[in-house]
Parts: sequence; C-alpha cells; structure tokens
Amino acid sequence: MKVYLSPSSQTANIGYGGYGTEADRMQQLSDKVKDKLADLGHTVYGSDNSLDLNERIAASNKEDVDCHVALHSNASSNGTARGAEAYYYSTSNNGKRLAQSVLDQIVAVDGCYKSRGIKATTTLAECRKTSAPATLVEVAFHDNKDDAAWIMEKIDDIAAAIANGINAYV
Repeated sequence: MKVYLSPSSQTANIGYGGYGTEADRMQQLSDKVKDKLADLGHTVYGSDNSLDLNERIAASNKEDVDCHVALHSNASSNGTARGAEAYYYSTSNNGKRLAQSVLDQIVAVDGCYKSRGIKATTTLAECRKTSAPATLVEVAFHDNKDDAAWIMEKIDDIAAAIANGINAYV
C-alpha cells in the first residue's frame, strides 16, 4: 500500500514544558511512523513538514496514494482538554474507516487519557482536497501537562499504533 504522511508544520504551537513545537514533535513522530510502515512493507511518501499545506496535498494526489494521514497534536483554550481524536471528510466511508482504525490503535497505547472520537469535517483541507481517503489525527493535547508528557514518553508506541492502524485499514 502507498501511504502519504503529512506531519504538522505549525511552528507557533508550543507545547507544555519540554514538548517543543507541534511541528518538531510531529516531524519526529512522522519519521518513526514512516520507518514502521516501511518495516510492514508499505511505500511511504511525504513525512516532511517543510512543504506548505497545498504542496503536500498536491504531492499526495500526484503519487496516487491509497491513504493520506496528517499528524497533529491539539491545543485548547485553557490547557485542560485531553485525549486523541481523528477527522475524516464527511462523505468518505473509507476516510471514516481509516480514522477509526488509527484512533482505535492510538487509544490502546498505555496511558492514553481517552478517545474523543472520530469527527466528520468538510473544512479541513487535508481531508477535503486529497484524492485518497484521509484522516487528520490529533494524537493528544500538547498544551496539557499530562498529554504532552504522554506524547514525549510514548512516542515510539504512538508511532507503532499509527502504523498498525494504517496497516489494519488495508
């Protein structure tokens, strides 16, 4: 299967404590997911947050991938929200199935606070403009002390979970 990974490029989103930026942490996660998917025999494109959003969407569509997975960490207005969620384009049954498959694996990682569920969207460009079924995953809240620590401590497990979720989608 051909997979496009799209880690967040949001350098202005700073996480709690030593988390760093969303862009740097999601690039780290994407690199690990890429390696795990390759070990499972998949061909991986993207995994580079130096491209802007439209360039990533165009690259994903050009490669005619089987699925597109955007990797993000979330933030709330007051730093108290927690948990993982995944978005998909509202009319895409395969996008919905991909989002659920990936989210199910993430919330099974030890210490994940909770599932916030899968959510239909018509506005997120990476779900709406990609040719392939797509999901935008918010692995946890980088502005929450406990979620940020969980991402940093469990990044290898989260990467394996995302890769396994993508693999199970096949």
